[in-house]
Amino acid sequence: MKLAVQLDFDGTVTEEDVSFLLLDKFVGDSWRPYLEQYSNGKISVAVFNKKVFGMVKADEKTMTDFVLNSPRVKTRRGLWEFFDYCKRKDIKVIIVSNGLVFYIEAILKKKGISGIEIHAAENRFSPDGMKVRYIGPDGKEVDSGFKEAYTDMLVKEGYQVFYVGDGNSDIFSARKAKYICATLDLLKRCEKEDLNWSPFEDFLDVLKELRYVDLER
Repeated sequence: MKLAVQLDFDGTVTEEDVSFLLLDKFVGDSWRPYLEQYSNGKISVAVFNKKVFGMVKADEKTMTDFVLNSPRVKTRRGLWEFFDYCKRKDIKVIIVSNGLVFYIEAILKKKGISGIEIHAAENRFSPDGMKVRYIGPDGKEVDSGFKEAYTDMLVKEGYQVFYVGDGNSDIFSARKAKYICATLDLLKRCEKEDLNWSPFEDFLDVLKELRYVDLER
């Protein structure tokens, strides 16, 4: 059995949503009406991020320094041990996130974690506002269905998917996964839909569940 772990990032790898922290810092409150529209399903995640990060005029160094030095940007306990186990056991790991590539890479580098496949919003810094876009497995820009497109890719490649996430946007991939570790809003959705899930507080919990699954291979 080929096993792949698909990881969300904000609120899953990190304790808080890093993109929201960045928007609060560099935009203020003017981005939040768009969050309400996104939460209510009126706009897609791609439209949401294009609009709100288009308000960000800060350069890459300024934003990266904030991410790396903010006391609120914390990863969940056991992250390094989790990645080390996957590497030793030849378990494929991909991060598929609605967040932005630049801060995901910066946070992982700070934790001494490298070589992880990352799919998130590509970003280009500009004094006129940041430009972002999502690219699917086929190399084309996508407006919605980003996370589940990569789940479909993994399934098509013959992997059984072990999904780890926290948010409402994770439910679409979780429905297609063989195994699910969930917290916060995703946990509630999994409960409601009676999916096969396990709760987690940190990556030591995730690693415990992954070991059980790995023994079945």
